[in-house]
Amino acid sequence: MMSRWISRPDDSTHQKSGHHGWAVVGRDLGDRDWAAIDPQPLRESKGVRFRFTPSLYFWQPTGTHVWCESQEERWEVLWLEFSGQVEKLWAQPVAITFGHGSRLSGYSHFPDLMALFTDGSYGLLDVRPADLIDDAARVQFGETAAVCDALGWRYRVLTGHDKRATGNLDSLSASRHDRCRPGHETETLILSAARGGRSRGDLCQIASPDCPPLACAWVDNLAWRRLLHVDLGGVFSSETVYTTTEAASTGAAA
Repeated sequence: MMSRWISRPDDSTHQKSGHHGWAVVGRDLGDRDWAAIDPQPLRESKGVRFRFTPSLYFWQPTGTHVWCESQEERWEVLWLEFSGQVEKLWAQPVAITFGHGSRLSGYSHFPDLMALFTDGSYGLLDVRPADLIDDAARVQFGETAAVCDALGWRYRVLTGHDKRATGNLDSLSASRHDRCRPGHETETLILSAARGGRSRGDLCQIASPDCPPLACAWVDNLAWRRLLHVDLGGVFSSETVYTTTEAASTGAAA
């Protein structure tokens, strides 16, 4: 099995940008510094898929953009950022050509995403709604999992989330930017008030008595950073309950 990629201009392992790299799949390939290689997308969209025009998702942890080929991919990237477990993402970063002994011998696969996790490990991710995974997809995913095993990487097929939870998370994401981050004193006030659970309306009133709507972004920013817990599967309103998480007291969240 072979892997192919295109390095970016700042790749320290090559002299010129746009350099195509090929290598036999093995642990040596998996142990390379892929953050330095910083691969470019290998395949561009053939057009609108799943009623969605390809777009760039702003990945806040690194201040870069992740190219999404479908709305399903954008939702999964949103959830990956919220998880706090992924440091960096690349879209369609490599092509895997399956060799002799593989059920897909002679065919190639472009995994949807490569992830650098916060623990320093790498992994490949494919996005496919659960109801669209047929026998052919299972074979492809199984062969890709075998490649990742040889590389020493993780592999996972992302199959979607509850639609309401995704919609609510998308709403919270509007307050994920640093401009919505409350000051230290205000953050401490909100987290203290939410111990044991308080409604969103109450927290906004406590944080900004003169103008409660001003605090909405602050409260949602803390939820995005996983310092406040909120039931994403519920109906959001001013009565939605936010509760201080354990991460708020341990400092484990961003």
